[in-house]
Amino acid sequence: MSRLLVLFIAGFIGMSLRYILNGEFEANQLFTLLLFPVGSIFLLFVMKYQYNKDRDFKPEPQDQYMVTMMGDRVSRTKKHMYLNTDHIGSYQRCYSRWWKRVVADVMDNPGQWYLNLNFSLSNGDTVTFKGRNENNLKGNSEWIIYRNDRQIGTVSTDYSLKNATKLQEGLFLEYGDQTYYYKSFGIGSRTEISLDDSVIATGERVRGSVYQLVPDNPDHIELEMIFMGYILFNYQFGQ
Repeated sequence: MSRLLVLFIAGFIGMSLRYILNGEFEANQLFTLLLFPVGSIFLLFVMKYQYNKDRDFKPEPQDQYMVTMMGDRVSRTKKHMYLNTDHIGSYQRCYSRWWKRVVADVMDNPGQWYLNLNFSLSNGDTVTFKGRNENNLKGNSEWIIYRNDRQIGTVSTDYSLKNATKLQEGLFLEYGDQTYYYKSFGIGSRTEISLDDSVIATGERVRGSVYQLVPDNPDHIELEMIFMGYILFNYQFGQ
C-alpha cells in the first residue's frame, strides 16, 4: 500500500512540475495517477483481512509441534505461537521511528529493513530481538537478544561467499553458550536448524501462511528460543 502512495506522490509532483514549467497537462495521465490511491484503498482492506487472520490464528487438529501464522511481515499486528494446541506466546514487529515502517513496506524485502521483534511468552517473560547498529541508510543484519531487558544472546545473518554461490540463506543464533545455525535454499524450501553440525529441527510452510517447526527432540530445553529464531529467519529472508 505504501508503495502505491509513494508512486502517486511522485507522479503528482512530476505532473505538477510539468504543468508549471511547460504548461502541459493531460487528463488521461491524471486519471491513471488516481488509480494508485484507489488501489491502495483496496490493498488496505486485503491487508486488514490478513492482519485479522494472523491475530486470530489457532492451530487445526492436524497441526503438531510448534506452529504460527505469518501472513503479514510489516505491521505491528500481534501474532501467536503454539505448541500443538497450547498457546505459548505472542509476538509483533516494532519500529523505533514511524518512517521506518514506511520504508519497510515500500521495499521488496521488508524483513531486511529495520526488523525488530518483541515476544511475550506464556510464563510472563519478554524476549526482544533488537537490531544492532540500526541506522538511517540501511536495514539490519545483526540483532541482540534481550530477555526481560537483560542481554542473553545475539543473531547475525550469514552472507558468506559459500552461501552466495549455493543461493543459500543462513543465520547464526548464539544463546546459552551454543551456536545454532539456520539455513534454507530460498522461498518455499525447508529450513534446517543445526547445532554442532547436527540437524536438531526443521521448519517449513505447511499451508498458506502457516509455518511449522518440528524438533528432533520435543523435550529440548531451548525449544522456545529456537522457534523464535525460526520466526526471525522467516521475517528476514521472506520465507
